Amino acid sequence: MATITGTIKVNISHGEFAGVYTGDFSYDDTHLTKVGTESMTVNGGNGDRPGLLSLNFRFLDFAEGLTPVTYKASDDLNFPDNPVLAFENGVPTQFGFNVFGVNESGVLDGNNRFMFGDPGIFQFFLREGAVTGGGLVTLEINESPPEPTPVPENASPFASFLAFLGLGGVHLWRKSKKANK
Repeated sequence: MATITGTIKVNISHGEFAGVYTGDFSYDDTHLTKVGTESMTVNGGNGDRPGLLSLNFRFLDFAEGLTPVTYKASDDLNFPDNPVLAFENGVPTQFGFNVFGVNESGVLDGNNRFMFGDPGIFQFFLREGAVTGGGLVTLEINESPPEPTPVPENASPFASFLAFLGLGGVHLWRKSKKANK
């Protein structure tokens, strides 16, 4: 299993909530062919490949529209068949992630929500739809940690014996050199 981690950045360039909002994601690329267009979900539902491990995104709280909170993959309206991570030749290109707020009666509220959509856009509706906006989404793969330095394996007993004989030979040579002086 190869776990890949990445960063989500949403740039909202204008309006009351202009700024950069970030998150992170991880996935297991075992089931990807890395050829052409593919998509992945947590459970592999809807014909997508399984392997989405996590998605966290910090955005504004629906109730206040001011305090950032962390939304998770399980907050998607259709979890675990969503969110969807799309790939092109093994490279993540965009998320499909749709999060609705819940009104005081516990009913989904379409006026308080955000979504990642195609192609790389982000849209939000806050405060009962009074504040709307959008931005651009970029996904970046985090650099892999450097490969560990290989540790040499223990030598075979025969190699150890040859090394011992070599050291013994050097010792005898030095001893005979001192005796000849």
